[in-house]
Amino acid sequence: MESASLKLAQGFAKDAQKASKGGWFSKPDWAIAAQYLDKAATAYKSARHYDEAVNCYTQASEAYIQMNVIHLAASCMENAAKLSEAHLKDHAKAITNYMRASDLYRSYGSAADKAAVMMEKAAKVCEDIDTDRAIQLYDNALSIYENEDRGRFGVETFKRTIQYMLDKGRVLEAVSMQLRLAAVCEQVNNRLELNRSYLSVIAMLLAFGDSVEAGKRLDEFGQDVAFIRTKEAEAAERLVQAYNDGDQDEYASIAGSLPVTSLDAVISRLTAKTRIPGARRPEPKATNSSAMQTGLTSSEKQAAFGGEHSGGSDRAAAAAPPFDDGDDDDDLL
Repeated sequence: MESASLKLAQGFAKDAQKASKGGWFSKPDWAIAAQYLDKAATAYKSARHYDEAVNCYTQASEAYIQMNVIHLAASCMENAAKLSEAHLKDHAKAITNYMRASDLYRSYGSAADKAAVMMEKAAKVCEDIDTDRAIQLYDNALSIYENEDRGRFGVETFKRTIQYMLDKGRVLEAVSMQLRLAAVCEQVNNRLELNRSYLSVIAMLLAFGDSVEAGKRLDEFGQDVAFIRTKEAEAAERLVQAYNDGDQDEYASIAGSLPVTSLDAVISRLTAKTRIPGARRPEPKATNSSAMQTGLTSSEKQAAFGGEHSGGSDRAAAAAPPFDDGDDDDDLL
């Protein structure tokens, strides 16, 4: 089967080459070339010759560009990127091809969301290779949503970007990204996500140790009348107060409350792990035995609790009032 697919692919590739060159008295026939290259790529993929398949998809994309059929050119580059990532494990080529596909989808004019998705895929491939570049690619994806007035469709991408930043310890950058998400939510009147964004900003700033900026942001968010009446606002205010008071127990209690645990998991975990510098520790509670022993002499303690000697129980019994088994039952009433 592989051999048959390979021969078929090679035949399509040869026909595509002829069509793309043209002749003495004819121009290149890009429509024919693009079709044959697309077929060749599919056949090479079936034959598991992924390098050749990627090359054919790339050439097909260029042929479609010559025809000004941009959406098909973008689709071919997307296929090339997927093969580069999944089968060739060539991260550099995958990133380049995803970015190229993104540019083509965006230039098509009616595929902004698809362009953003391609840029996000490039970012994901880059995550374990280059943190700075991955963040830049995520930013590029989000900028497409924002610039094309499609912010409402980028909410999940915002969240994934923030999570990635926090995983990499880039807290302040995550705060900035959360503020951008808040602006989008305000623009599209997504109150639930807006309230959670405000609380998330406060939680992240406190986790970073910047209680001053957290207080400033809380005052700023308090200008939003609809926010100050929410449970998220109450939780944000209590977090700031507990942090400033150095009350770790109160902070932990708020971190376990519903408004905080309803935030994205990475932010709620970060809040639960936040430790207040110099926070006071609760005084240990006195046990019943230690309270009862307070003020007793050593002999009295032994009399009350028997001590460590075998005679302790006898002395305790002797110290107890004798049980009267006489006939004075009325005295017990």
